[in-house]
Amino acid sequence: MNRKQFKLIVFSIFILLFALSCSTNDQQRIISLSPSHTEVVYALGLQDQLIGWTKYCNYPPEVQEIPKWLAYDEYEYKNIEDELSKPVAVVSSFTQVNFELIDSLKPTLILSVHKMQRQIAQELKEKGYNVLHFEPETLEDVFELVQSVGDATGKTRRAKILIDGYRYEIDAIKSVTANLPKVKVYFEINHVGPWVLGSGSPMDQILEIAGGENIFSDVKSEAFKADLKDIVDRNPDVILTPLWPHAGQHEVTTVREIVNRPNFEQINAVVNDRVYHYDSSLLKKPGPRQITAIKKMAYLLHPYYFKNPENSVDPWELGKIDATYPPPTVLR
Repeated sequence: MNRKQFKLIVFSIFILLFALSCSTNDQQRIISLSPSHTEVVYALGLQDQLIGWTKYCNYPPEVQEIPKWLAYDEYEYKNIEDELSKPVAVVSSFTQVNFELIDSLKPTLILSVHKMQRQIAQELKEKGYNVLHFEPETLEDVFELVQSVGDATGKTRRAKILIDGYRYEIDAIKSVTANLPKVKVYFEINHVGPWVLGSGSPMDQILEIAGGENIFSDVKSEAFKADLKDIVDRNPDVILTPLWPHAGQHEVTTVREIVNRPNFEQINAVVNDRVYHYDSSLLKKPGPRQITAIKKMAYLLHPYYFKNPENSVDPWELGKIDATYPPPTVLR
């Protein structure tokens, strides 16, 4: 055997191993039990291996182009046969799953997230399924989530490249906000209560990186019910309340309702007209778009220093900011 023949054999073996690797990946059958995991799957280039998801999955835009996809407020479960006829079946409403449908789909990997899905993940594991469950409390946890999914699906390098890019963008934002005055923010999770953001979640970190200061950073909780008087006493510079595509009339509230709450007229955010809606579907999903969420929040809190990022709901009204936040001598 000469050198040329030897190289040809080695090359052929390499091609065979690569093909087998690709074949193994192509045989994966992935179910995403959350919209955030669906975004991770797409970011890793695994969308062709996705066989099941939730009725709330709507991003990236390609999701909405899948045949028979419907917005969550239009979707109605009919039967298993109907779901199996779809390119991607709806197996979950996030807090509830169709176990019979999952059994019919025969997944090789199921992705779940948040403590609300902990019991679901455990039941699926007990049924013998390969389940990756995550409960991220920091952005670093989110990056580990992306890497873990990449490792489990043969996309280790792609996941690492994505994460390196995320960290680079965060460092660039921090280099600016580190030298800006902190903006006190009241972050509303749900106006009924109201339920508000405490500390110890990726969302809380997003505020900090973007140059904000959560007025309830001393409360260790992703969400808790707050007293209106406490909000007034903490006097935020900005008030944020959620809005999202296809939100129902009673699922969200208006700026008018907020500014007319007892004694809210005393709050700086109301005085200076800095009560905003935020895109809940952007900020609350632990995945790739939380970098866009940081950029959006930085623009919202410090609009003289940051641009409105692409691929985000436009606009979030900035309101009257000049009274307490005059533009710097040199704009960046």
